[in-house]
Amino acid sequence: MKLFKEVIKNNLKLMIIYVILGITFTFLGLYATNYFQVIIDSFGTNTTTISMIIFYGIILLVTAIIGYIDNYPDRKLFNKLYLEFKKQSMKKLKTIDYQEYVKIGTGRLSQQVEEGATSARDALYYFWLKLLRELLPGALISLIFIGKIEIKILYAVLVGYIFVIILTNIVLKILYDLKEKIIINQELLNKHLIRGFMELVIFRTNKKYDTELSKIDEEITDITKGRTKIKLVHEIFFTAFEILVAIIKIIMLVYAVISKNLTIGEIVVLITLLGKAYEPIAIFNVEYIDYKLNKVSLKRYIEYLDLKDVENMYEGKELKKVTGNIKIQDVSFAYKEKQVLTNINLDIKEKTKVAFVGETGSGKSTIIKLIAGLIKPQSGKIQLDGVDLNKIKLDSYYEHLSYLSQDSPIFDGTLKENIVFDKDISDEKIIEVLKLVELEKFYSKLKNGLQTELGEKGILISGGERQRIALARLFFDDSKIIILDEATSAMDNITEEKVMENIMEKLDNRTFIIIAHRLNTIKNVDEIFVLRNGEIIESGTYKKLQKTSEYFQELSLKKK
Repeated sequence: MKLFKEVIKNNLKLMIIYVILGITFTFLGLYATNYFQVIIDSFGTNTTTISMIIFYGIILLVTAIIGYIDNYPDRKLFNKLYLEFKKQSMKKLKTIDYQEYVKIGTGRLSQQVEEGATSARDALYYFWLKLLRELLPGALISLIFIGKIEIKILYAVLVGYIFVIILTNIVLKILYDLKEKIIINQELLNKHLIRGFMELVIFRTNKKYDTELSKIDEEITDITKGRTKIKLVHEIFFTAFEILVAIIKIIMLVYAVISKNLTIGEIVVLITLLGKAYEPIAIFNVEYIDYKLNKVSLKRYIEYLDLKDVENMYEGKELKKVTGNIKIQDVSFAYKEKQVLTNINLDIKEKTKVAFVGETGSGKSTIIKLIAGLIKPQSGKIQLDGVDLNKIKLDSYYEHLSYLSQDSPIFDGTLKENIVFDKDISDEKIIEVLKLVELEKFYSKLKNGLQTELGEKGILISGGERQRIALARLFFDDSKIIILDEATSAMDNITEEKVMENIMEKLDNRTFIIIAHRLNTIKNVDEIFVLRNGEIIESGTYKKLQKTSEYFQELSLKKK
């Protein structure tokens, strides 16, 4: 499995050390138990020596030291494996197909990642590593020592193993169904919690929280019932297991009384070894059950990791330089059965400014996403500087492209981080740009200046401020193509006009592709493409379209 291969490869040396320490610790513990029998029997024959006791003490001391040393790889692996499995979800976002991404809800995805990373860690750490370093060595060494003392007792233990395996299969079938129902309910619970966190204003003003809390109560009840049942089924298994071990111990004692061929030391050690022989098989069965149950969560996580990737994200022609010529030829696109674009043809020359206008659903944002390489046309092709976009390595393309949507993505960080990310830019230059995007007054009121925290998704600032902060980023990158998808929709008319004028003037040597919220902001672009029902019905300058196009005139009135 690809998910496990990469994580195992990154931690192989540590895992080998961990397994060797575990086997050594298990062997020394059982050897000390077996050697204790020699000491007990030597007391009965008066053959006990100081050297025997010293040797026994050394074994115990070394076992204790190894047990302490074992804590380091144990804790490091436990924590690192979980975090590395979780990291895989972020790596997936680098390559996932955009259409697959939009189908996934944040609540469901976060639950899948959390459950999946935990299940993957538990499968590797609690099952496979524990099996190799403790359970198999513990069972085998115990059986060898039992067989050395009395072979008939060994046969009785092996018969007991068969009973435990049968019992495990019965328990597993019951638990598997319960676990799957719990996971589904947990995903629903997480979905309701996350949307409740993120949509406070909508839910509060529409009095939706009571309904959400009612659904959450139902899901909590179902999850609690399911987990309680799982615990009870587990306890049935342990109770049956304890009864089995008790029966075998009684059989052994009866055998010892009847046969009279076991010493006191051998009886004491056999009682201990019986526990040691069955303890690994009991733990194995519990871990095996958990491993099988975790595969339910793991399967859902792997389904996410196996979602379709963008084929040319990291493969294709490397772009060292981009001039910004974009040509769209006979491009059509449909979402499922809905035709969105039909036979689109247009040329965007380098360092020109173009805009797309049209009613909602006319296909404007779809064209933008096609140009950005987020989605691919079902027919036709898009060329960048004469090269088919499908043959370009998108990761290199994005070094020359800036894309801002009306959502104006602001992440949980400082004002400075949100503008320049990790670039080494002086505060003075950033403040100059804040003036260009009409944020001088906003900045002057901040006690912590550029170090002001903006909150998750910029919740601490207004929509217009979020958009202007996002637009400020444009001044600190070298992108030759800038896409603005209603990136000024939350601003008032005056602010929007000033900000757009400054951007157009200062970044005049770029190719601009704009979807405008208000048409007065695109009066000075080189060409406007008018879309209706997924087709370009006309194009031209603002002045030309105002004179010749009734539809454009209607849009102008609507967009004011």
